[in-house]
Amino acid sequence: MKNRLLVIQNKTISKRKNMSKQDKIDILFVNPPVSQEERYGIKFKAGGQTLQTGLAVLAAITREKGYTTAILDATALELSYDEAVAKIIEIDPRYVGITAVTISIFNAVEIIRRLRAKNFTRKIFLGGPHITAAPEETFKRFPEIEIGAIGEGDVTILELIEACDNNHDLSAVKGLIFRRNGESVITAPREPFMDLDSLPMPAWDLFPNIAEYYYPPAHTVKRLPATVLITSRGCPGLCTYCDNKVFGRRLRCYSADYVIRMIRHLQKEYGMREIQFRDDNFLVFRERLKDLCNRIINEKMDVVWSCAGRVDMIDRETLDLMKKAGCWQIWYGVESGSQKVLDTIKKNTSPEKIKKAITMTKAAGISPCGFFMIGMPNEAEEDIKMTIDLLLELPLDEFHMTHLTPLPGSEIHATACQYGEFEDNWKKMSNWSTIFVPHGLSKERLTYYSNLAFKKFYFRPRIIWQYLLKIRTPRHALVYFKAFLALISYVTQKKR
Repeated sequence: MKNRLLVIQNKTISKRKNMSKQDKIDILFVNPPVSQEERYGIKFKAGGQTLQTGLAVLAAITREKGYTTAILDATALELSYDEAVAKIIEIDPRYVGITAVTISIFNAVEIIRRLRAKNFTRKIFLGGPHITAAPEETFKRFPEIEIGAIGEGDVTILELIEACDNNHDLSAVKGLIFRRNGESVITAPREPFMDLDSLPMPAWDLFPNIAEYYYPPAHTVKRLPATVLITSRGCPGLCTYCDNKVFGRRLRCYSADYVIRMIRHLQKEYGMREIQFRDDNFLVFRERLKDLCNRIINEKMDVVWSCAGRVDMIDRETLDLMKKAGCWQIWYGVESGSQKVLDTIKKNTSPEKIKKAITMTKAAGISPCGFFMIGMPNEAEEDIKMTIDLLLELPLDEFHMTHLTPLPGSEIHATACQYGEFEDNWKKMSNWSTIFVPHGLSKERLTYYSNLAFKKFYFRPRIIWQYLLKIRTPRHALVYFKAFLALISYVTQKKR
């Protein structure tokens, strides 16, 4: 199986336009190996396999500028460390760019360690949300990292390659952290990239077949194949648990015309039948949303889609238009049923607003879903009970309940110890491990209430019947069966 995957990856790399087998790869972008257990604490593939949209954009940028570019997604290809390292050495690019979130930073560093142990001397860059959120601490902890990109990399990657090619001082490149004479140097911050429409179409062709190797979580899929798109950057929210260091609060988006072109390309080249918009808040760009919906309707595009948004940014008229344009599911950040907790995390909402938005969404014929969190600062058992009561009262079709994780870069990361016991362990920051326990609670009680919420919600006849109705093909049946196994595994594992 692994050999077949390596062959597929070889074909993906070698078939690029204007590139022969003899051409040297200028830059290889790498997503390090991360297992399902590392990401979700379970072995079964209910969490899906998410396409690395950031790498797709960066690879498109470097390729457009004339650099021969490749992508190695070791997670999607299920490669071991040794296999990933062997593949990188075989490709032998002039530069390697590795991406990492907090839970995968150790995985990225392990790739670097093994490459250096094999006398791989090419320059290696590290980018992604984690190094952006904690650049200095990451450099102190991992001496293997030599150059890190902080913030958005659209311009940084080009200037970095040019500086390295010409042996220029990296201090002139904004948005970097690097080592010089044993010291860490951080350059001037990189400004947000504003004109998203000027970016080339994401380099989806450099991945393994995205219709085969990537799939969203089971409970978020209506039609297969499906894929994800991120069509905006920035979020105006002030939520204390959120790390928004990469894109910040400066709002920018692709135009409706650009989004339509992306969807059409995905339909034509990969047969995509569903798009999941993974913007932090897809509803915030109201005029673009209406324009996009009208284009989908008028051009009779055969596509269904879903998105995420805030409960205070929706109305019935917009919902009706979204429904007509193919929107079938919206995920809302509910988080808690306690006003005290909502205020503590600066959610700027209320249980009443939550009920109104979700009820209105259901009435419009769109499936409402909710993100919840447990173990918040100042949260007591009574607050958790209020959250579960709200969960069961709302007409939700799906829900997530994760454990509050004070990620590096978030406001709560700096203050967590004031509110409870905080295990600042990057390896456990997957939102599924209990690393923060508020004063007055315990891990055991948080586990109990988390299990209770999942069992009370998903083992109801309405929800079970709803899943049975979704099964239209053998592939759907397999996806949902794996999701069921994952749920059982998660609940019983947490109980143990």
